[in-house]
Amino acid sequence: MGKYIGDENRIRQVLINLIDNSIKFTPKGGNIYLRGYREEDFIILEVEDNGKGIDVDDLPHVKEKFYKGKHAGSKTGIGLSVSDEIIKLHGGKLNVESEVDNFTIIKATLPVQEEDI
Repeated sequence: MGKYIGDENRIRQVLINLIDNSIKFTPKGGNIYLRGYREEDFIILEVEDNGKGIDVDDLPHVKEKFYKGKHAGSKTGIGLSVSDEIIKLHGGKLNVESEVDNFTIIKATLPVQEEDI
């Protein structure tokens, strides 16, 4: 898949935040999918669920600090904001795609570091 050089603890924190959000917003019996794969010069970490989804009006704001959407179950509203900042500090980007009552996909894209042999 390629090697990524970065702060393992911070990347772990991102994954925990994303998985925690999926668990909070996916009803019992719902599905949560975790994917990791390489796409060109990037490593993609993806969390997808078939939970509540994010309202179209909230979607542009979900990565803002302390933002809580209409159907938020978050106590602080900082999980996605912190995750977004961590991914940016690692040279990547965090994308959120969602449709209410259908799905949410959060994709962290990180640059691959090629190893010198």
